[in-house]
Amino acid sequence: MTADPVLRDRFFKKYHGAEIQNCIQCGTCSGSCPLAEHMDFGPRQLFAMVREGDMSAALHANTMWLCVSCYHCMVKCPRGISITDHMYSLKKMAVEEGVKAPKMLHLYLSFNAPVEKHGRLTDVAAMAGFGLRHPLAALGNMGLGMKLAAKNRLEFKPRTVSNIAGFKKVMEKAKELERLS
Repeated sequence: MTADPVLRDRFFKKYHGAEIQNCIQCGTCSGSCPLAEHMDFGPRQLFAMVREGDMSAALHANTMWLCVSCYHCMVKCPRGISITDHMYSLKKMAVEEGVKAPKMLHLYLSFNAPVEKHGRLTDVAAMAGFGLRHPLAALGNMGLGMKLAAKNRLEFKPRTVSNIAGFKKVMEKAKELERLS
């Protein structure tokens, strides 16, 4: 372990991460997470690393990237810790620190782009955005895409929500609040 108290303190201050000091290491979060078995470290372990200042290991873990924001961990946490929010914060900090982003970030960005533009997901736009960054992964899913297309289960043409201006205002406000936190 290589402690980095400066980076840890920046996480605590900038992202209100000090709340994880309240973690009692019970493991309920990890036990309730549907993807915990695929994570390098469960949320409990990740928080312990952050508390100890091992920010390099924490920011290079796949844990926060695999979080699907189901909030099950938060519902089960006996201390009421905003675990999912801290996962988002760790993702942001990893990007800020130049940690090589995993495919999961690119999938998120590819998903988010059509949503921000049209107010809803467009399957092909999300797949194309991801495929441009990871062509081999896209080729590996081409068979599934063809099957979905044959059954008319892919949306090729983007449809915009009826009140896109209102939706964009909500998105702008969310980004503003994110910058303030």
